[in-house]
Amino acid sequence: MKMILFRLICLKTCLLLIPVLYAQNNYRPGFIITVQKDTIYGEIDYRTDKMNAKRCVFQSQGNDTEPVTYHPFEILGYRFTDDGKYYVSKNIELKYGVSTPVFLEYLLQGMKSLYYYETEDNIPIYFVEDNNTLVKIDAPKLSKQSTNIQFKGQTDRYIPLLHYAFKDCPSLAPQIDRARFSRKEIIKITKEYHYAMCTSNEDCIEFEAKEDKRSIQLDITPYVGVIQYNVPSGSPIGLYSSPELSYLAGVTLAISNRRWMSSLSGCFDVSFSRITSSARSLNNENSSTIFKHSGTMFSGKLGIRYTYPKGMARPFVELGADFSGMINAKIKINDKSERWLDGVYPGYYANAGVNFKLSRKNKQMICIRAQFKGLRDMMEKSALVNGWSGVIGYTF
Repeated sequence: MKMILFRLICLKTCLLLIPVLYAQNNYRPGFIITVQKDTIYGEIDYRTDKMNAKRCVFQSQGNDTEPVTYHPFEILGYRFTDDGKYYVSKNIELKYGVSTPVFLEYLLQGMKSLYYYETEDNIPIYFVEDNNTLVKIDAPKLSKQSTNIQFKGQTDRYIPLLHYAFKDCPSLAPQIDRARFSRKEIIKITKEYHYAMCTSNEDCIEFEAKEDKRSIQLDITPYVGVIQYNVPSGSPIGLYSSPELSYLAGVTLAISNRRWMSSLSGCFDVSFSRITSSARSLNNENSSTIFKHSGTMFSGKLGIRYTYPKGMARPFVELGADFSGMINAKIKINDKSERWLDGVYPGYYANAGVNFKLSRKNKQMICIRAQFKGLRDMMEKSALVNGWSGVIGYTF
């Protein structure tokens, strides 16, 4: 009955989490610049380059207001204050004669400003602005004809385009000829242009984007704790008494995408623990038989975790699949030993816990977690063993 109730609770939790996860945003501190050139501070939904170029989902300071979605030219621009990403409204031509309003990412603001845009086909494009004119700098990818034969096309055409964009600075020509088509290289050329052409005593570069952080984040959490296994009714495990309290040690890898949804992680976990049990049976001849079961359980888990994304204490819940097998498992009857519990046993797990951040800037955390797992014997089509555990870990 307890197992049925637990499964119903897990199912209900999953059903409740689905709409919550779909509705989740990825808010970061920032501000918008209105068409009246007013600055309004709040939080902005931080997503991929393609999504950030289409719209700005903004929530002003205070939780009593609903988020507002702005499109290009409904505001002049917006900026994230934590990592400095800055977007402005511009009209660009991706196809000849067709103007498209977008939010371009500001990479450098100065005598000639540099912008970045990513197309729906994941093609990076840079724009150099001079006297309100945008010069498109792109490098077409390899194309395929209907015969499936690849041809190079004009993959190096960004070189003459860069020459055109910086034609008033001939000293840049050798550097442009050697340039690779990369964010770092094109920013470097634009900065060199300002170093060569700026004659005033003031800094001619008004804004420069910070180096783009990796969008994929990997959190590693080694942990130790205790686990209490118990045998459900009808289990074929063959124990004569309840398992003893055991140690538990392992490591969890959590992978998230800070540009998509930093609060949702895919988790991979490996751990090991012990199952031990001993019992004594009295015989008719005033003798006794001692039964001892022992073995090391090695477990691998795959799951999905949701973590509340704000504050120094961040609760999380996690659900997933468990695959466990026994190593050096044996049953000892008096002085005779036999093998015990061969094979791999599938199951499921659910856990909940809290991550306590050690500082606001760094990701190091102390993790405290409680977990339930249940394994099944697929041959016998019955529950094999359950386990409740509590651990403490360090995330880096």
